[in-house]
Amino acid sequence: MQRSTLVGLKVGLIALLIFIAMIGTSTNAPATEWLKEAFLGISFTFAFGLGAPEALAYVLTSVIFVAIFCAGYFVGKKASAKLDK
Repeated sequence: MQRSTLVGLKVGLIALLIFIAMIGTSTNAPATEWLKEAFLGISFTFAFGLGAPEALAYVLTSVIFVAIFCAGYFVGKKASAKLDK
């Protein structure tokens, strides 16, 4: 596996963890519950705020989490590739 791919995976994971921590720290829950709180909080926003059905809210929340990971992955991969040159 190339070095830039590994760096991209690490940056994607860090971006996702930072996003979860930003949402999770706003609740009075322990750190072990932050992922669940973040997921359910965003799902609630889609369901109650936008009026989406419950199943669609969960799917949209999953898409948001995957998109944040992918954005971090591509940023990390591009940055690492530029540093290699």
